[in-house]
Amino acid sequence: MTTQTAPDIDNVDLVEFRSTVRAFANAEIHPGAAARDESKEFPAQLVKRLGQQDLMGISVPEEFGGLGLSTRTQLVAIEEVARTDAALASIYTAHYLGLEPILVGGSEEQKHRWLPQLASGELLAGFALTEPDAGSDIASMRTVARREDDGWHLSGSKTYISNAKEADLVVLFAKTDPSAGFRGITAFVVPKGTPGISYSEPQDKMGIRSAPTYTVYLDDVVLPLDSVIGTEGRGGNIALTALNRARIDVAAMANGIALRAWELGREYATERKQFGTPIFDFQAIQLLLGGCDAQLVASRVTADWAADVKDAGQDIRRAASISKYVATEACFSIVDQTVQIHGGAGFMRESEIERLYRDCRILRIFEGTSQIQLLTIAGNAPSPRSTEF
Repeated sequence: MTTQTAPDIDNVDLVEFRSTVRAFANAEIHPGAAARDESKEFPAQLVKRLGQQDLMGISVPEEFGGLGLSTRTQLVAIEEVARTDAALASIYTAHYLGLEPILVGGSEEQKHRWLPQLASGELLAGFALTEPDAGSDIASMRTVARREDDGWHLSGSKTYISNAKEADLVVLFAKTDPSAGFRGITAFVVPKGTPGISYSEPQDKMGIRSAPTYTVYLDDVVLPLDSVIGTEGRGGNIALTALNRARIDVAAMANGIALRAWELGREYATERKQFGTPIFDFQAIQLLLGGCDAQLVASRVTADWAADVKDAGQDIRRAASISKYVATEACFSIVDQTVQIHGGAGFMRESEIERLYRDCRILRIFEGTSQIQLLTIAGNAPSPRSTEF
């Protein structure tokens, strides 16, 4: 792991920033998280509150309406939101994933048109790449776009799309040259209310239940010619670049869930008594908690390293995949160990750790499975002769 020196993007006191976001999250997000999980209700008001707290465009450059702060600062906010409600954190990170293609691939006009409203929270973003028969293999997508005199005509479907119906704009990928495979993919900005788009009912998921996902159907959807992000045929590269950048956000989401699980484990071990003594005093429990602590620290350090690689403007493919892999695998382990500490109580629906167990499972799947991350890591490893690690 090479030490990267990130530019001095901001002088934010991250301890103070974390304290501010945690106070907001504890007061406004955490109290209703269990009820929202039960009702599956989209937390529209809380999404607005994230914008009012200036949390929707943290690392977006100031010239495009964002705060222009470091990725580390953004990770703190995501972690604290995830600590109190993983479903809201999923909506939140999907918003950042949706604005990334415009930020990294859009024209200056597109950046100035869309990013200020996205960074302020006035608009919510989504990202539509996955299809029923095209998950990790995006070159297999079947959604097509053909150019006509009146604009681009899109037909096909996308599935497992977060924020799809609620988002004010979705960045959607389609093949403009089906014969070209990966090089035939193009990215489009699709505003809410565009005729020809319909949605399934919200999909019934194991976890993050108040963060709805949908299958999206496109029936001869007509978009203006200037809806293309970047240039025709660059959509595959734009999608992968956005996903790489967003994987660091998923790592922060995993670390937030893991942090809350570790807190719950310590609290329960202190309160629960067996044989007349708190179970925290038993060596077996201390071993579980110590292992969780070590995994969490390693995951957070790795995420910060990846954030610094990103902000230094270096190739982030390896660092992003390492951060996501390490954090999401550790998160599942930490949550599982915390359920073990709770015993039977952790298996009950009314316990918070039971919800975290369901919520964290998706983290090893979306934005690239753990196996995809390992392939990316292996494919971008330094040369054996390199002095970098």
